[in-house]
Amino acid sequence: MTQAPVETQGRETPDAASQAKAEAGGVSVTGEASSATEQELSLSYARPLSWLSLLVILVTSLGLSFFISNSARETLLMRQKEFASLLVANLNSQIFRRFVVPTAIASGRIALRQPSQYQHLDRVVQSVIQGLPVADLRIYDFSYVVAYSSSHQNVGRAGLASPHIEDVLRKGETHSDIVSAFPAWQAPFRLPLKPGTFVLRVLSPLKGEPLHPGEDAPIMGALELTQDITGDYERVLAFQGIIVVLCLLSSVILFALLLVLIHRSERILAERMRRNRILEEELHRNEKLAGTGRVVASIAHEIRNPLGIIRSSAELLQRRSAKTDPGTARILAAIYDESVRLSQTVNDFLDYARPRKPRQETVDVGLVLGQVFAFLEGEFGRHGITFKREIEQGLCVSGDKDLLYRAFYNILVNGQQAMERPGIISVHGARETIADADAVVLAFHDSGPGFDLAIRQSLLEPFFTTKHDGTGLGLPIVNSIITSHDGRIELCNAPEGGAIVRVYLPACETVSAPEVHDE
Repeated sequence: MTQAPVETQGRETPDAASQAKAEAGGVSVTGEASSATEQELSLSYARPLSWLSLLVILVTSLGLSFFISNSARETLLMRQKEFASLLVANLNSQIFRRFVVPTAIASGRIALRQPSQYQHLDRVVQSVIQGLPVADLRIYDFSYVVAYSSSHQNVGRAGLASPHIEDVLRKGETHSDIVSAFPAWQAPFRLPLKPGTFVLRVLSPLKGEPLHPGEDAPIMGALELTQDITGDYERVLAFQGIIVVLCLLSSVILFALLLVLIHRSERILAERMRRNRILEEELHRNEKLAGTGRVVASIAHEIRNPLGIIRSSAELLQRRSAKTDPGTARILAAIYDESVRLSQTVNDFLDYARPRKPRQETVDVGLVLGQVFAFLEGEFGRHGITFKREIEQGLCVSGDKDLLYRAFYNILVNGQQAMERPGIISVHGARETIADADAVVLAFHDSGPGFDLAIRQSLLEPFFTTKHDGTGLGLPIVNSIITSHDGRIELCNAPEGGAIVRVYLPACETVSAPEVHDE
């Protein structure tokens, strides 16, 4: 099997190991900093922010709705008061011209206790307010007694006047107020309202016309006009309720949209942080491995030259001391075997520290596996291990035949070492379509104990091993080779027992017969 070429490298400075150690130590510090940064960028503020925004929207919307509805109510009341003022002015004019003047000429004085005068005044008043929303109309004399009322049962009664009647009779002022059966804030909770719940009462002086130009009109009494505005007030409350409901609905919709946006941003930011954390960890791991690789490559290179001398010297002494005592021969054989094993370990370190860029040529995977099987057939036969192969014809990939040979060799040797007793290693190869792309999938299945789930993810990390005499570079070298070919490997356990190593490589079409290299 062809080994990766080893370049000659000069001795590194004594600070190389300490530099690598510092780089390795920097990984944990940076990792802790990344974790702290992630905690600082925690998105726990998003939910309080969303609820705070809902509170702000609700307060703003409710305030706006009450402002609009109150404005509408004030506008309605103002219109009602303006209408009442116009009606009072019209009543003043009509009563003076159609009742006071004719009665004064005919009788010499006003006496509403006379039925004829009262009926005359009632006809004048009814002709003016007929068809208008007037609940009651009263005229008070200067003793605050009801001299006239559209509700005749109130005539002659005292104590019905408003507290402002004195200002009306003496100063000629006009007062208006709203009389309600209960506080206004209870109205929304008592819908529908009964008639007469809200009454607009306007108290105005009953004036005649001035006797001489420039003089004030004489006050003849107090005119009280009462309007039932319950229906209008109920419509204002309905309008106010519609505004409040619409504002609340719009607030809930805005809050829902804001919450969706926050949650989506939270997921996107969390995903980006996760990816950045993975990239940072991979970068730090690569930096650590690069530093470690430089130190290992330097040390391995320095060991390789004297180790080669020891190996060749032991081999030479073995040939010269063929007739020496058995004890010496065993010692020389042990020296030679251990130098070979150590040389292989050094080569593993160099292969991992200085991976070779794969050539790009069409490689028949079946032929490469056949060469690996032929090389390992004797070794596996001595351990009682049987091969089973199910490989489709024409499985071709683009890559380096020697590197793929090394990867398949390491997988099979690892499987054999994991089996403590005779067993079976089967290899299944087929062409599959994965994510709309053709791939060559190889499954190496051994009948050993399988992977320990607790450490399975660590098996691809360099220098991690469960063997007393292992370097922990077998599967990492395989992973490095497969990754350099744009592929990937997958470690899992078979349902019936044993470990499975799946290798995924991009498939390519056979453009020419693959070149077969002798191992």
